[in-house]
Amino acid sequence: MQAEGTQSEPGTRAERAGALPLMAIDLDLADHLGRRRHGRAVLLQRWPAEPELPSEDEDFRIVVLSEPPDGPIAPAGRVVVSAPAKRLSAARKTGEAAPSYSTAGRSRLKLPARDFELLRQGRLFAATPLAHSAEEVFGEGKANFALLARDVLDAEAMREHVERIAIALAAPGAAKPATAERLEELRELTEAARAVETDQETAEVSEALDRLAEVVSAEGAEQLLSAVGRTYPAEGKLVEDVFTLRALSERPEAARELFLSRRFLQLAAVPAGEADLAMDRSLVLEQLNAAALVTEPDRLDPARSSLESFRRKYARRYREHHTAVWRETARLHTELLDTRPHAEALRRVNTLAELGPPLGLGALAAYDELLAETTGCELIAGVEEIVKTDAVCPGCAVTLAESPPTQRARDVSQRIDRACEKQLARLSSTAVQQVLRGSGDPNLERFLRMVQASQLTDICEIMDDELAGYLRRFLVETRIHEALEPILEDLQKGETPHVEVAKGAMRNITHALQKAFEATQRALPAGEPPVTEAKRRSRRKR
Repeated sequence: MQAEGTQSEPGTRAERAGALPLMAIDLDLADHLGRRRHGRAVLLQRWPAEPELPSEDEDFRIVVLSEPPDGPIAPAGRVVVSAPAKRLSAARKTGEAAPSYSTAGRSRLKLPARDFELLRQGRLFAATPLAHSAEEVFGEGKANFALLARDVLDAEAMREHVERIAIALAAPGAAKPATAERLEELRELTEAARAVETDQETAEVSEALDRLAEVVSAEGAEQLLSAVGRTYPAEGKLVEDVFTLRALSERPEAARELFLSRRFLQLAAVPAGEADLAMDRSLVLEQLNAAALVTEPDRLDPARSSLESFRRKYARRYREHHTAVWRETARLHTELLDTRPHAEALRRVNTLAELGPPLGLGALAAYDELLAETTGCELIAGVEEIVKTDAVCPGCAVTLAESPPTQRARDVSQRIDRACEKQLARLSSTAVQQVLRGSGDPNLERFLRMVQASQLTDICEIMDDELAGYLRRFLVETRIHEALEPILEDLQKGETPHVEVAKGAMRNITHALQKAFEATQRALPAGEPPVTEAKRRSRRKR
């Protein structure tokens, strides 16, 4: 073939016979899924006895004939042929210049208006019915090759999809022709499958019904192709869904058993390390499929035997794993309980807004989650029999692929300790120590000695609500005193403080109190309000 705009060598025997293109151009466009597709448009004098097939790099080919064929043409699947009603007046003769094309969507043929009219009155030949006619493609004295190329691409895609559907609908018998009637049969099958009692319907069946319902409800080729492309990105899944609905419609009892068995196998996740068990599971899944049930129902009995063998092996292995997981998890739970004093101390120190932003909030949240996750499973006994049906323990849902959260627990404990140490460093600052010493409270003096000695464990043991309340109170009181100091100095001197200074002091006091209250509400454990003065007096009396 010649490059775009390049003329063929005239006068050869093959060219005079119409076998070689008088002109060839490349075309690029996007199909219904937005994929880039490449093809070629060629001008031939007549349709050859042995037409050339599209090359591997061509997704489609458009052939324009300058002479009408002697009879019907049967081009290959990705080829469309445009034949004029009569011989074109600009049909190339030996020694004449060839018509030129452009690669634009509406390619321009340098033909007389009469020739475009002959192409418009002519016919389009393709392996599958096209949505557009020659009148639409060659209207207005132009050749809309983009429209024609998308048409042939859509028609070929439709044919491939309908062929797959036809095969799945007829198996194990011979498939019927891939016509629109097959889509109607698929619609009827979808309705019949929905009408079957589905009290034990699995997600596999529900999803297949939903996907096929979207396909059969599409109107026209464009919508159907879009629906198939959207719901069936994986090749072969469409056929699987057709067999699924056939199984449910034709053999409802056996189908329910099949889908429940497949659900068990899908839930019975086996890690790669369990090579033998994983292989058994894969083999049983291959045997238990809807296509086999429809086309070879006798294979169901051997599949049942294989499934029962897998169930027994899996249940024994699951019991061992379940016991080991919860034995280790119980140990982790004990370690997490040992970390609780540090976690609670951190929560309380986080209420001291004057120290700065709270620390370790993510670690505290993760700690609470881990503490709940590791509380144990009530179904330690008898789990082997349960999982023969349910695949996983209904109490904890642990799988063979899961392990105790050992590393997570270790990381969370370390993060809490680091946050406590940072808060301890804040409390060790000279400014904070001076404030606390000024209180004269013996409990705070003891606390300061522990801070200075960096006795983190002892500090966490004594950091209760009362001590946190003392710390919070004195830190806020100090901030209030700092805000009032300029005003109190003016009072001492007998001077009237400036209005703006007084307003600024009040704003600082309000901000300090609001910040302290917000930090308290945010950081204290749920259901544990801060200790009030009345509660402190009550404790002292006791």
